[in-house]
Amino acid sequence: MLLQRFFAGISVAAFLLGGSATRAQEVFVTKTAKEATVKIYATSYKAEADVIVYKTPFSKNAAGNKGIWHFNKFSGAADKRIYFSEKLNADLIVFFTDNSFEAGWKNKKKRYLMR
Repeated sequence: MLLQRFFAGISVAAFLLGGSATRAQEVFVTKTAKEATVKIYATSYKAEADVIVYKTPFSKNAAGNKGIWHFNKFSGAADKRIYFSEKLNADLIVFFTDNSFEAGWKNKKKRYLMR
């Protein structure tokens, strides 16, 4: 709990310094839909995705809203809390890729969800 407050403080400081505007791809996976800011559905088909996402192991690579996500272990350190849901309940349909150069938005109208 103390670590979560520490990381939450870091997130607030980053926001106040302008860092949050560029680092909107730190995500935390919640256990319930109520805890999430965005509900996503992971599809197996690139053609039906709103965004193609590359999962990076490095936080520094998750800058911007470009489909490069870093999964954080702490809710307070993440910019977005996501929940993996059924397709009908999802706000965003995501296709995960193994290639960072493929990452990006296909449906730019939904880009606001990850800002």
